[in-house]
Formats: sequence, C-alpha cells, structure tokens
Amino acid sequence: MKEANSIYALEFSEPITEDVTKLSLAEDKPRIFIAGDSTACNYRHAGANNRYPRTGWGQVFGEQFNDNIQVVNCAISGRSSLSFRCEVNYRFICENMRRGDYLFIQFAHNDSKAEDRSRFTSPDDGSYQSSICEYINAARGAGAEPVLCTSVTRNLISDTTLEPYGNALKELARANGTALLDMYEHTHSLLLELGADVYGQRYMNLAPRDSRFSGYADFSRSEYYENGCADNTHLNITGALESAAAAADELKRICHPLSAYLI
Repeated sequence: MKEANSIYALEFSEPITEDVTKLSLAEDKPRIFIAGDSTACNYRHAGANNRYPRTGWGQVFGEQFNDNIQVVNCAISGRSSLSFRCEVNYRFICENMRRGDYLFIQFAHNDSKAEDRSRFTSPDDGSYQSSICEYINAARGAGAEPVLCTSVTRNLISDTTLEPYGNALKELARANGTALLDMYEHTHSLLLELGADVYGQRYMNLAPRDSRFSGYADFSRSEYYENGCADNTHLNITGALESAAAAADELKRICHPLSAYLI
C-alpha cells in the first residue's frame, strides 16, 4: 500500500497551535467540547505562513448551530485517543465540563499507528475501546453527555484501516447507550460514489496558487500558496464545511437533543 503509506507520513504530531486554556467559556448555555485529531482541529487562517485552506471540521462546526450553544474545539493534530489524554487540552475539558454539556469524541487515524506505542490502540485487543471509555466516563462523571464520532475517511478507496475502529465504536455505543455519529459511513460512501479524483477536491490536494481559494485574501500568505499540497487525509475548507454539515445531519438522523440548536 505505497500510496497510503505516503499519506500516513503527513499525520505526525504537530505542536499545539491554540491555547484552549485562554478560551472564554459561556456560563449561560450548554457547551460542546470536541476531543479529536487533525481532521477536527483548528488551524490558523491569517498572517504569514498560515495554514489556509486546511481546516478541521470542528473548526467550523459552530456554524451549524444557533447562538444558544457554544462549540469549544479542543482537538489536536496528530493525537490518538491514548496520547490526547496526556495533553493540557484534555485536562481543560475535564476541569470545565459540567451538567448539560456535551463531549464529542473522534479518534482513529492515529490510534492505528502500530509503530508508535505512545499513540497506538487496537480494537482487536480492546485497548481502543478501553481508551474511548475513559472519555465516556469522564463526561458522565461530570454530568455531561458523550457523543461518539467515527472518523472522516481518507480519500483512499482501497484503505480500510479506519473501518475496524468505526465498527468497534458502533458496538461500544450500543453497549453503553452512547449517542454515535457515523461520519465514516457518510464520508466514505460519498467517496465510493464520486471516486477519489472528484471527492479528493475536499482534501488538501492543492495546485500551486490554487485558484479555488484565491478569493480568501490571506491565501497568498499561506504556507501552501506557492508549492501546493498533495494530502488525502486532511480536509480543506470545503471538506471541513461538508463534514461539519454531515455531523449535523447525523444529529438529526438520531433525533439527538442537540438538533434543537441547529440552524
């Protein structure tokens, strides 16, 4: 799987780019905390060497809701369900979650890296399920509600790496009575329907000075502007918006209480 291995190389851990401890949390409304990886996290879109159009779905998820709820995106690039629990972002979530809040949990991309024992978990030996249960228990212990999310697909039709994690997550949701948003099913089905060339337009596959994003003023200062990018894992702004909308559609499908806050 030479093609897939070249993509996995783009998923190594990155420094935290946003100090969540400085975020202002609403006191008068429910909050949605997001624990996840690079497919969900925030990226800087302004200034020199910014990351536009690379965007996590959690970065734009708040656009799906009215003003009566707050989305607090704590996802970090390169983290797994195991390594994220060692981060300040996880401590921030645990210290601030309260009754009436929600914790969205999406990990699998980096859990599958068997070569890195600091991140690897497996659904085969139950270590992935045990790791996810730590989040479920933390949320419920604080009076918040956990929401499990299967991972958005890679733009690689032959890659089935994420499927065992998604299946384990669905079984865990059934066994624990936990809400689940099947974002893998939504995104992978669309990949199979459209094909990798068309679906890949939602990922960080950019030509140098890609005209699709020239309408955004700071794109000319992006680190991707001159050289472009070939990446079938990370979403561009278009893919992130579609994935955030897919998560909202999943909330409607399962008749989740958060549906009441959707625009």
